[in-house]
Amino acid sequence: MKIAFYIGDHSSDTLLVQAGCWITKLGQKGPYSNVTHCEAIHAEHKDGSVTIASSSLRDKGVRDKRVTLNPAHWIVANVPQWKLKDSVEFLARTKGLPYDLHGALATILPGKENSTHWFCNEWIAYPYLKAASNFGPHHLAAICMSIGDDITEEFFSK
Repeated sequence: MKIAFYIGDHSSDTLLVQAGCWITKLGQKGPYSNVTHCEAIHAEHKDGSVTIASSSLRDKGVRDKRVTLNPAHWIVANVPQWKLKDSVEFLARTKGLPYDLHGALATILPGKENSTHWFCNEWIAYPYLKAASNFGPHHLAAICMSIGDDITEEFFSK
């Protein structure tokens, strides 16, 4: 399964999204400390667009959508041991559930996540990792790049 990690600046987002990303970055360190969001890639289309799935603060929860990723703002991992089928089935069970802002902040600040709400990296990791709610986006990027491969250059050269 391919996973895209956002490394953009969020300057065009709402103040709430910008604040959430700023707080997220405060608690992150390491080579992926600039990662603030992630998406499972569910389909690649001939026109260069992709169908992505995750939970998004901007979109208010779990959803999928078709977009074109800007190579200046994304890094992409391929994790072959994680099966796309599991993510697609998980989307079918959780689509429309709300975003878990408290849970996302609980990865770096004291707090408790809501079991019926999801934040991006928790949603992506849940079918594959135990305690998925303990990881921030930078953790998930490090995990995926460690057990999978960084395919960013290859992905965007198609």
